[in-house]
Amino acid sequence: MIDPNERIRIVELAEYNAEWPALFTKAATEIKSILQENCLEIHHIGSTAIPGIYAKPIIDILPIVKDLRLVDSLNHKFELLGYVCMGEYGIPGRRFYWKSKLKRTHHIHLFEQGSPEILRHISFKKFMLAHDDYAQAYSLIKQQLAEVFLHDIENYVNGKASFVQMIDYKTGTARVLQLKAKDNIIIEPYNPAWPKLADAEVKVIKIVTKQLPHISIEHLGSTAVPELSSKPIIDIFITLKSIKDANQWIKPLETLGYVFWNENPDKTHLRFFKGMPPFGMKRTHHVHIVEAGETVEHRILFRDILRQDQKIRLEYESLKLKLSQSHLTDREAYTDEKGAFIEKVLRVHGYLKPISR
Repeated sequence: MIDPNERIRIVELAEYNAEWPALFTKAATEIKSILQENCLEIHHIGSTAIPGIYAKPIIDILPIVKDLRLVDSLNHKFELLGYVCMGEYGIPGRRFYWKSKLKRTHHIHLFEQGSPEILRHISFKKFMLAHDDYAQAYSLIKQQLAEVFLHDIENYVNGKASFVQMIDYKTGTARVLQLKAKDNIIIEPYNPAWPKLADAEVKVIKIVTKQLPHISIEHLGSTAVPELSSKPIIDIFITLKSIKDANQWIKPLETLGYVFWNENPDKTHLRFFKGMPPFGMKRTHHVHIVEAGETVEHRILFRDILRQDQKIRLEYESLKLKLSQSHLTDREAYTDEKGAFIEKVLRVHGYLKPISR
């Protein structure tokens, strides 16, 4: 949840600053003086607590108290230090504060002992400190999102959420809502943020893979078609000269939060999913690695037809909405039935080669 007033914030990232731990220590001392004996521990969390990665220059602080009921009566003391008291702010059992009114410098995420949120935050930090490849990948994700969403804090936060959720899954601290999330087919109205999310992801993939040999990296699928309603999933196709070279992409993509579908019977088409429950709350990205040829060729053609022909685009949108309702949980049936429409359109436009799923 992001307060409407928050959406106007500029997304500002900075290189790691060696002064951040000292700023945390100073703030923690002030907080301890307010909470006194009710305070059990205070932790430095968030990206400013992870050396070597980019972060919003905001010190995230996690105090743990014995009794949350004693905290709200102390709000006036936090206000004297320049904090704004926000209550739970979307997370049950939390007390959230930010400082200051002119420029954000500190966040306090206060929880009572026993809250699962405590372990989730601390485990994320420990994982990043122990796995520099994931930490650097996270840093890159944030940098690229900040470039395209400089004035859009909501999409910046949403854009990195599936990565964070994957780390929560790896550390065994994922929220119950994530673990029980449904992998349903939901069609949403076109979102102009989709191509920006795709641009950011493609740039990160190129950096993390250190420019492994490839022919092209394309944003395909419905999110690449303006004005077309779609599943809100960014489909990225990586085309290689030979599919034999595909395995070297697996580890770098995993550090970006992707799950590799190793059980896929089609070894000519490697598939990766980001955000898919229970590894995340909902799918946000798919990466497909294929060998150059018809697999990508017909997808590019169909994408461009949809971009140019409003009539076909509306027909396709109507079909997808209908199929999403009749096949809410059956992705195979959904894909197969819209495949017939895709093939028909391509044949009418003179494409006579084989068409893969």
